[in-house]
Formats: sequence, C-alpha cells, structure tokens
Amino acid sequence: MTNLHDIEETLWLFATHQQHPTQLDEAHAALLGFGKHLIDGLIWALQQDATDLKLLALQLLQKHYSKAVRALPAVRALISDDEDRLVRVTAINTLYVMGDTSDGLIPLLSPRLESDDDFERICAAVNLWRICRSEDAFVVLRREAAQEGSPMAEIAQGYLGKET
Repeated sequence: MTNLHDIEETLWLFATHQQHPTQLDEAHAALLGFGKHLIDGLIWALQQDATDLKLLALQLLQKHYSKAVRALPAVRALISDDEDRLVRVTAINTLYVMGDTSDGLIPLLSPRLESDDDFERICAAVNLWRICRSEDAFVVLRREAAQEGSPMAEIAQGYLGKET
C-alpha cells in the first residue's frame, strides 16, 4: 500500500543540486507506482522549505503532470518575494505550462512586471498577456523585443509574433 511518506522519501532521494540530464525522468519512473497519491506528494514538496525539493516538484509538474489542476494553488503560492528567485521564476513558468488562466494570477504577476530580473519580468508579461491581454504586459514585451542582441528580446519577439 502506497502512502504519502513513501512518496516523500522518493522525492527527497531525487532532490539534489547535483542534477544530471536523466534525473527528472528517473524520478518520474520511480514515482509512477504511487498512482493518485503522487500529486499529493508533489503538493507536499511545494510546501517545504527545501529549494531543491520545490524545483523537482515544479519540473515534474511541467514535464509529466501538467494536467494536475489541484496542484495549481500550491504553485501559485510560490510567486512571492519570500521565495528563492529560481523557485519563483520556475513557478511562473510552470503555471504557463499548466495553462493556468485564473484571475487570481493577475495580482500575483502584475508586480513582477517591474522586476529587476529580466527572465521574471518576461515570464510575468507572457502570462499576463495570455490571461487578460494586459496593456502593461504588452508594453514590457514590446520594450524587451526592441532590445537587439538580448536573449530576452528573442523570447519577447517570439511570443509577440505568435500572439499579436
């Protein structure tokens, strides 16, 4: 019988800074047998203090469990100034991959349009533009797209070209 403790132990086993290219797939394979309880385990991981554990759960949600809508509130909770920058940006991207279009994202993402972090600013703008066609998000995307040679410009140009 599967219990949450077994899932927690398996997630801890794969949560490490020393990642290798197949680690995410190995974690997914190890977790396959846990069935419907797996999403509860990922939600638990998102609520822990360990950055590596949160990142592993977010990556698993992006790659293998993007239809797990009951995990969305836990992912949204990671969009906070109290979170590690990498966790916050990965959470924003995970919401995009999972197709979250809830109105509750607007107040979470709007302040991110002013971020000093280019990637955070672009991720927030892309999500806000997708959700509500925010004029502020469009301005950020256009400004970033105009900066030639910037990796963020290519992302913004690609998204504007797709969506406008």
